[in-house]
Amino acid sequence: MSDHSLQLQKTVFDTLDGDSNLQSKVSDVYNFVPQNTAYPYVQVGDDSMADNSTKNLDGNIHSIMIHTWSRYRGDKEAKEIMARIYELLHNSSLSVSGASLVNARFETSDILNDPDGITKHGVQRFRFVIYDT
Repeated sequence: MSDHSLQLQKTVFDTLDGDSNLQSKVSDVYNFVPQNTAYPYVQVGDDSMADNSTKNLDGNIHSIMIHTWSRYRGDKEAKEIMARIYELLHNSSLSVSGASLVNARFETSDILNDPDGITKHGVQRFRFVIYDT
């Protein structure tokens, strides 16, 4: 069994980073966010992986969190950005190098008030089922 988490993260990142519609809404898409980054921005963040092998196939379920950071007063900006991310990833047919992506599904989302009282933090979780090719 192979660990396709890095290839999946790269595919998700490239999908978000390469979308002109999303790029028009944010300063950029990051994995590592530099200090003093302009708001709003998106971060391809935390992930987890669990075995999903069958008798004949080696595979995993991957869960990736996408973070949206906004300083807009209210939820509108974060929700618009998160809606575009949903459109790009939910039920998508992404290509993951060396693997077969069976499905990509949205799981959950939250918008939280950051402790600074200014920043909105949107969190989306997507689930990807991948098998070795």
